[in-house]
Amino acid sequence: MDMKLLQDTIDMLRSHIDSGTDIDWTDMDNRPVRDIADMLDAYELAHSRKMTVLACCILIQSALSKHGKLQTQDNERLTRMLLDGDYLTGLMYRIAVKRKEWKLLSRLLPFHKRMQLTLLKKNASPEVLLSELKREIRSYLEQRSA
Repeated sequence: MDMKLLQDTIDMLRSHIDSGTDIDWTDMDNRPVRDIADMLDAYELAHSRKMTVLACCILIQSALSKHGKLQTQDNERLTRMLLDGDYLTGLMYRIAVKRKEWKLLSRLLPFHKRMQLTLLKKNASPEVLLSELKREIRSYLEQRSA
């Protein structure tokens, strides 16, 4: 795996997250997106584009993960997780727009909404969501490489 890609992407994300948000990065696990980082190595893309794709994947996976952990019994925690997930989703959009990744964004917007609806139905495990994200990114990369 390209550890430089993963580390550069995480560093870039850290530089974009406003310290005032108090988002806890310690509970963000990058293991689920390592397969996507490996997949990106197979495509002829500039390092900065790979970082953008990987950053969007990390953010969407993290936002969905935070939203998926919501429990109605704890209102303060519920509010915090919603706000964190929404912030991470917004950050994904800002990074994609700033880096002019319009086609990536046009793929991820409907994907994200589908995954949010899947979470509402309570029938999606983190593994299922990650598998769908990998499938979506692979399709995007193959379409962009053709």
